[in-house]
Amino acid sequence: MMQDLAVEPGRIIAVLRRRVEELAYENAVLSAAVDQLRDEINELKGGQRCR
Repeated sequence: MMQDLAVEPGRIIAVLRRRVEELAYENAVLSAAVDQLRDEINELKGGQRCR
């Protein structure tokens, strides 16, 4: 026998908002890491051209 799951919409929205905030933070961290790695790669490429 199946029973309907009673969940308050406000709680669902709160959980989704928290997850969106977490994903936004993770995106910012990963973006900064990509920028840092790109800068390091460009420095290495620049160093190789000078040789």
